[in-house]
Amino acid sequence: MGPDQRKAQHQSAIVSVLGTVTPILHGEIQNLSEGGTQVWLDQPLPYATLVSINYNDNLLLGEVVYCQKQEAGWLVGIRVEHALLGVKALARAKGASG
Repeated sequence: MGPDQRKAQHQSAIVSVLGTVTPILHGEIQNLSEGGTQVWLDQPLPYATLVSINYNDNLLLGEVVYCQKQEAGWLVGIRVEHALLGVKALARAKGASG
């Protein structure tokens, strides 16, 4: 999948703001591409906020690049900097090796 090819997801996600005591936000991933994701949240996140996104046994780390008000919430664009896919399998493999 190229950087501009978005794939619709509509999966529940847990979004955490890194470096703060901000509560965990529950949202829904709207789509994913190689370099980013779009998440629907019920509250806004400021530009350049660093976040982690947990969904479907995957962990994404990124930065908010836009936040647009929608009728029932906020559409947040996030540039993904790092992705760990299959977190449980990675933990099992690490446990088995050491």
